[in-house]
Amino acid sequence: MQKLSFGKIRATRIAILVGVFLFGFNYQPNWVLNNFWLKADFYDVIPFKISFLVFQLVFSLVSTLIVEFGIRFIKKYA
Repeated sequence: MQKLSFGKIRATRIAILVGVFLFGFNYQPNWVLNNFWLKADFYDVIPFKISFLVFQLVFSLVSTLIVEFGIRFIKKYA
């Protein structure tokens, strides 16, 4: 049986990143939720409305990118 591989990314790494994305989409730490959604005053200044779904998507993408760069850093220097 062949290993699932997308270029140099293995199935384990993909599973970790998908897990981080799903966890980040469903759960935001209190400081993120408070500072960037509940108490954020800068949403009144921008001329368009941002939904909570977009907020969740952006947070999950940022957290996934941080984990990906962390994995690359560890692989390079460990």
